[in-house]
Amino acid sequence: MINNQIFFILIYFLIPFSTLGFGFLATSFFFKKKNIDIGFIGLTGIFVLIFYSYLSHFFYSHNQFHNLLLLLVGLYFFIIYFKKSSFFEIKILVSFQVILFISMIIYKPHDDFSYYHFPYTYYLNEFSQIIGIGNLNHGFRTPSSIFYLNSLFYLPGIKYFLFHMGALLIMMFANTHLILNITKKLKSRKIDEFFYLNLISFVFINIFFYRLAEHGTDRSAQILIFLLLIALLNFRFSYLSFETYITKIFILTGIIVSLKSFYFVYFIFLIPMVFYIWKDKKLSLIKNIFRNKVFYIFTLLISFNLLIYFLNTGCLLYPISQTCFVNVDWGVSIENVKRMNLHYEWWSKAGGGPGYFSPIDPTEYVKINNWFPNWIDRYFFNKVSDFLGGIAIICIIIFLLFKSKYKKKYLKTNYKLFYLTLFVLFAEWFFYHPSLRYGGYVIISLLIFIPLSIFMSRFNLTKNKLIKYSSILIILTISIFLIRNIDRIFYEVRFYNFDLINSFNYKVEDDYFRIDNLFKKQFKEYEICKNENRECIFIKNYELKKLFGKFTFIKDN
Repeated sequence: MINNQIFFILIYFLIPFSTLGFGFLATSFFFKKKNIDIGFIGLTGIFVLIFYSYLSHFFYSHNQFHNLLLLLVGLYFFIIYFKKSSFFEIKILVSFQVILFISMIIYKPHDDFSYYHFPYTYYLNEFSQIIGIGNLNHGFRTPSSIFYLNSLFYLPGIKYFLFHMGALLIMMFANTHLILNITKKLKSRKIDEFFYLNLISFVFINIFFYRLAEHGTDRSAQILIFLLLIALLNFRFSYLSFETYITKIFILTGIIVSLKSFYFVYFIFLIPMVFYIWKDKKLSLIKNIFRNKVFYIFTLLISFNLLIYFLNTGCLLYPISQTCFVNVDWGVSIENVKRMNLHYEWWSKAGGGPGYFSPIDPTEYVKINNWFPNWIDRYFFNKVSDFLGGIAIICIIIFLLFKSKYKKKYLKTNYKLFYLTLFVLFAEWFFYHPSLRYGGYVIISLLIFIPLSIFMSRFNLTKNKLIKYSSILIILTISIFLIRNIDRIFYEVRFYNFDLINSFNYKVEDDYFRIDNLFKKQFKEYEICKNENRECIFIKNYELKKLFGKFTFIKDN
């Protein structure tokens, strides 16, 4: 058992370096300027792996041999390129590898893990693309790129016990990127609003998102939105590096949108971007977008994402009925799509939950005069109120720590249109899906953090004090992260009898493989029927055929 744990730790440390290898290779093609920090190089590696995972799965499964070969290729590129990277940056990354390892020790995974996170990821390991699978499991109608990324970590000796590695990689590289941004600002003595925004974002992510098992398909995207907003706000000061910033924006947006389909709404940030480019008389830079290599990979990634939704459900964006094709044989019925769209809205507005269920018909419940009072009672108290209380404590501590009676001359900046866009997103969130997991964490936080960062940037502190206070805050944040995870592990040992001595693995039960077993049974039946030239017995209401050479579940009308 000890040998298994050593092997688990070894693979845990090798995967980030393999991902970096693909990131190093990609950045050598994507970025003309090579001063990209190792945190963002890692995120670029994730972008490349998601793109590859989408593309390759149309043709073959991500089995253990395939994934082992991919891991070794990534390590090969890392060995080739890592000598060009900063030893200081490597130390920061390794530090986060060590710190975050404790979050990988999980017994109880996410509530949806057994329902569709694990089954979908394992499906990618066993089969290439199957058409119409949204008919068999509701969770299969909402695929996320985190499943495709995690499917690449199904490895010999490890099997399926690293299906949460994707979320950890995003957190690891995002943390590294934020810390290196903070360090860079301190070295340059350019203590502006971006210094504080990076610092506050780091504190928030590690305190509020400390529990990796709860990340699911939601929190990873929200972590990256912090980075995206920092890049968007910064790009007006970086017209000389426009191509670098637009490349970063494409990479971050590509990962975010692929993680959760409703983040397509974040394309609204194109409006303030284009407006400021026009206002600053930099329209000539627009043509550089179409010369950018990542723009085309980004476009293909979004296209693959839409295509997979279409092949799974018959809709480009499930559960938006306007994007569904009624004449597609394998598609989910429009009535079902509308019903589930209503269900998501009903659920996010506190229509139901553990221990309660609103007696009002969902169609009537989602009207504001019905849902708002119940949402205040059931959800605002205590989830949102606790969340706001936590943000208030963070802001007060940071303000008191960095407060100074000395003020410096403030260079006025204009983020009004970006800030207004955040309010539009807040309104969309509040009126349609007011659950913190559906983007609420990051929207509410940034509405508070951006003005606070601008205000804090006016304080004039010596470099020594800035380094001292930043170090205190970072150490305090990491300590809270570690303490909360240690407390969680002790709880899982006591409550679930987690055998930590013999295994770091989360719990996997036979029921997790029900979809995989169903597929194998149906495909075997299909081959037998085909050979014996007789009628087949398939799942009730569905017929199995081959379409474009792929197994397809067709609705039996």
